[in-house]
Amino acid sequence: MIQKRLSTFAGLPVHTFDGEPDGPLPEPGDVAWGVYHHVHDNGVWGAEVPANLDLLLETVDTAQVTHLVIGFWGFTREEFDPVGWLVDHAGRFPRLRALFFGDILDWECHISWIQNGDISPLFDAYPGLEHFEIRGASDLRFEPLRHERLKALRIESGGLPAEVVRAVAGGELPALEHLDLWIGSDMHGGSSSPDDYAPILTGERFPSLKHLGLENGPFQDELAEALASAPVVARLESLSLAMGMLSDRGAEALLSGQPLTHLRSLDLHHAFLSEPMAERLQAALPGVELDLEDALGEAAWVGQEWAFSDSYVAVAE
Repeated sequence: MIQKRLSTFAGLPVHTFDGEPDGPLPEPGDVAWGVYHHVHDNGVWGAEVPANLDLLLETVDTAQVTHLVIGFWGFTREEFDPVGWLVDHAGRFPRLRALFFGDILDWECHISWIQNGDISPLFDAYPGLEHFEIRGASDLRFEPLRHERLKALRIESGGLPAEVVRAVAGGELPALEHLDLWIGSDMHGGSSSPDDYAPILTGERFPSLKHLGLENGPFQDELAEALASAPVVARLESLSLAMGMLSDRGAEALLSGQPLTHLRSLDLHHAFLSEPMAERLQAALPGVELDLEDALGEAAWVGQEWAFSDSYVAVAE
C-alpha cells in the first residue's frame, strides 16, 4: 500500500500545487511541481488535477519547469486524458527533464486500478526527458521505447503485464542508467515470467545501465538464479530484488554465483530469509550496503531447509 506522497523527485523537493496559491511561489526550476487535487481540512475535495494543471500554465512560467509530478486525475482516461494534455502542451514545457506520472495514494485509487493506457506519445513529445516514473500498469501500453536521453525508468505496479516487460526489454535506450520494474501479483494483472526479463540480463539492451531493480515479484528466486550468471551484473553499481518473495534458495544462488562484492548496494528488504542466511549474506558482502529490513519471516526448519508458511509481494492491490 502506498500512503505517502513524494517529498522529493529526481533530486528536487516536491512543491504541492493544488489550487490558488496562498503564498509566494518558488522559482519554477527549483522544485518538482506536484499537481494534485485539493483536500479541505474537513476532507471535502476542492480543485482537482485537470483544473490545477490549467492553473499551473496560468500561474507559473512553465518554460522554466524541469520536474513535474501528476497526482490522481480520475478513474479513467474518458474523464480526463493526462497523456493527451501533456502532449498538447509540450511546447509549454521545453525544459521538462523529469516526469512522475501518477503519484496516487492507495486511498485515492488502488495501484492495480490506475488506468494509464497508451503512454507512447509522451516520449515523442518530450525528446529531452531524462527521468520517467509511472505508477499503475493494469492497462499500461507503449511501443518499445526509442529514446536517446532517457536515463531513469521506473514502473511501479501491483501486477506487471508481460507485454509491458517485453516493450521495456525491446527498447533502445542507450543512456539508460537506472531501471526499476515492480512485477506484482498475477491476481492483479501480473502476467510476466522470468523468461521475459532475459533480454535485460544479457547486458546488451542497455549499455549504460548501473542500477537494476526487479522488485515486488513472486519469482524472485528464479530471477536470482538467472542473475547469478547474468552478464549485466558485472557492470552494475546497485541491484535490488526487494519487496518480493525471495527465499533462501534465491539468496543461495546469489552467494554461489558470480561475485557481488563490486556492488555499492544490494537491496533485499521485504524478503523471506532465514536468520542463518541473512548472516551469511552479511559476512560475504562486508563492503556492500546490504538492506535486509523486514527480510526475516516466520520460518520453521522443515526437512533440510527453512520454510515459510506465508510469503507475499509487498504491493499488489
